[in-house]
Amino acid sequence: MSDSRATIYTVARAVGVSAQTVSRVLNGTGQVSAKTRAAVLAAIEAQGYRPNAVGRSLRASRTPMIGVLVADIGNPFYARLHRALERRLAGSGYSLMLMNCDDDAQIERRQLDLLRSYRPAGLVIVPSSGSSLSDDDLQAFGHVVGVSRVLDDVHVPAVVTNEQEAVGSAVAELLAHGHTEVAMVLGPRKASTTRAREKGFRAALSSRPECRAVVRYTDGTRSGGEAAAGELLRAHPGVTGMIGFNALVTEGIVSALLASGRRCPDDVSVIGFTDAGWMTLHRPAISVIDQPVEEMGALAGRLLLDMAAGKVVAPGPRVVPSTLIRRGSVAPPAPTKERKA
Repeated sequence: MSDSRATIYTVARAVGVSAQTVSRVLNGTGQVSAKTRAAVLAAIEAQGYRPNAVGRSLRASRTPMIGVLVADIGNPFYARLHRALERRLAGSGYSLMLMNCDDDAQIERRQLDLLRSYRPAGLVIVPSSGSSLSDDDLQAFGHVVGVSRVLDDVHVPAVVTNEQEAVGSAVAELLAHGHTEVAMVLGPRKASTTRAREKGFRAALSSRPECRAVVRYTDGTRSGGEAAAGELLRAHPGVTGMIGFNALVTEGIVSALLASGRRCPDDVSVIGFTDAGWMTLHRPAISVIDQPVEEMGALAGRLLLDMAAGKVVAPGPRVVPSTLIRRGSVAPPAPTKERKA
């Protein structure tokens, strides 16, 4: 519980340092030894001292807070991202404010307007699929880092994964097992991640004229994935291999297979994108392109701290590679007569 009598000066006296040193720890600026920083943070916790964010904003122009705006709070990817950011920024003096835009460009602008009023020290953003943001829109946030999705008119440091190569490895896995009619259930058509993953999907099949590529677009949700996969299976009963855009869409694919009476992998092999706990509980466990969410969040946090410390951080993507985890959901396709139409 916070003690209203605790001040920056009582914290300084408890540690035996100056108030300026405590301030440097709180603001994440200047040179402070790891031992002193740990002692200051321990005293802050023991005394229940809480900096006056409004007062600090008047003195420093910005509050010690980083805004985090994500496209869909219902996607487990963003919970993992937020936790990774928290861990990387722990002890830096910065707190996080998480905001959601439901993948809606208008809500995104309203949320950014609200966030701007708090004068944050920085912003981590996963833009909406239809975003029209530009550098000018983000200038007020000072230090900005993008994650996962990128925008053509925004030139900031960004942390992404190797979308095309990762999907290519999933396609190669299906081809190696003899699949010739392969589908990918994608996310929102305008999202950069959708474009990159579709490009990787089609490129991996382009040199195989005997193979057929089928795609469907969704809103990136479980229900969207289930609806798209169900329609795809009815329209293309010959599909024997499917790749999901994210964990939610992959869950929708599995649900659609169950609803249609098909079995994985006996009738349709499945590979997901971004691991989730339920995938190992499925029987057999779902093979997946494992997106390094924790590494991506940690890198985004480091880039923000570097910029806050005055280091030059060039705009553009930093790629953290994904890897294919092989489990039991991919097998050779059964003969046509054994598959359910």
